[in-house]
Amino acid sequence: MNTYTQQELNYILEQHKLWLTNQGGLRAQLRNADLSHLALQNLDLRCANLTRTNFSGADLSGTNMDEADITYANFSHANLNKATFRDADLRNANMSHAQMLDIDLYGADLFRTDFSHANLSDSAINRVDTSNTIIKLRNPSQQCIST
Repeated sequence: MNTYTQQELNYILEQHKLWLTNQGGLRAQLRNADLSHLALQNLDLRCANLTRTNFSGADLSGTNMDEADITYANFSHANLNKATFRDADLRNANMSHAQMLDIDLYGADLFRTDFSHANLSDSAINRVDTSNTIIKLRNPSQQCIST
């Protein structure tokens, strides 16, 4: 895993902010980063590459991760209250034991995302867009039936 000093992380986030507003900068590439147990509240991480990033125990409350690539990321025991994940790619992410009150998952790809023991508000599930879902969940104890 990649580790960053606070100064390095601040630089990456500032560059990402410029990139988001078309003022130069660079898209945040925090792939395989260890950001566990950090205070990362109210950040704008839209469209960032957060693949396999370790956010375990981090405080990401109010952070915007819309349209980010967050596949295989670890959010276990993280504070995600009021975070947004609109159209984010959360496939295979670990959100077990996370605090997830008033989050926005509209349009997020949640294939194989682990929500076990997460404190997830009902309103978050109501915001999930299932109109383009191609995977139908089933009881894993049932056998597959070919048609």
